[in-house]
Amino acid sequence: MEVQYPLVFFTLFLCLSSGMLLFQGVCALRGAGTKRFHTAMLAAELVVLAVGGFSSFLHLHHWERIFNGFGHLTSGITQELIGIVVTVVVLAVLFGVLRKAEDGERVLPKWCGILAVVVGVVMGFVCAHSYFMPARPAWANLTLYLYYYASELVLGAAGTWLLAAALHEDEAVGALLAKLTCAMGVVSALAILVAGFYWTTISFGDVGYSFHTTDPTAALPDPSAALAAPAVGSLAGLFWGGAVVVGSLVAVVAGFFGMKKAEQVLPLSAAALVCSLVGGVCFRVVLYAVGVSFYVYF
Repeated sequence: MEVQYPLVFFTLFLCLSSGMLLFQGVCALRGAGTKRFHTAMLAAELVVLAVGGFSSFLHLHHWERIFNGFGHLTSGITQELIGIVVTVVVLAVLFGVLRKAEDGERVLPKWCGILAVVVGVVMGFVCAHSYFMPARPAWANLTLYLYYYASELVLGAAGTWLLAAALHEDEAVGALLAKLTCAMGVVSALAILVAGFYWTTISFGDVGYSFHTTDPTAALPDPSAALAAPAVGSLAGLFWGGAVVVGSLVAVVAGFFGMKKAEQVLPLSAAALVCSLVGGVCFRVVLYAVGVSFYVYF
């Protein structure tokens, strides 16, 4: 399947924004973070969400046709829009609470933290569910949700850690976020490996003949080769080097050293976020490559 880069960056920034909101909620539940930190987090989440939304629009050759999709609640684009609107409303609510808060031990009450975590979790589901397609076996199983959640977690933890480091938050906050970034890097690596292994077990079956309805002479893809390409084929570099090592293990290493070297948290958190973004792009490119459709065998 041809890579749709606008959607690659849409899901990437959506996961980053939702993940940062989720970990902002975790900080709020623990009473961590100053008023300045939480305000900056809300601003960053809104900007990243806007960039992701703009990326989605670039996918539409005729943007006005988007309104046709909004007429169906089962449409992925409708579900994404509803989720984005709900997220913006929650950001506005949290900002309103912050405006009235004093910069003390707990600037956001626990219910705000719970709200942020819940919306972050729901948005991870929305992001994955809108790309769940039964006609594409690699996109129609639990690993799709597993990976998008893992991407949201590692991006969100690294992004929150970087912002805390840039604002010189308390060392306890930095240590917490470094630990979370390290843990989420492990989660991301495991999710990617599970997805890659599962793809190799998918069976299309042998129909005996095939016919491409729009281009009968086109060479048809070999599904088994396409699904094995990330692990041992032409996509192994992107899969192992890009998604696993750069996109996940760098965050593990950066988070591990960030817990021990407080004076190095800014470059370490920046490396974790940048590499997680690069790895997120790599895995999404791989995801399109394995998105072989059933339709060519009918």
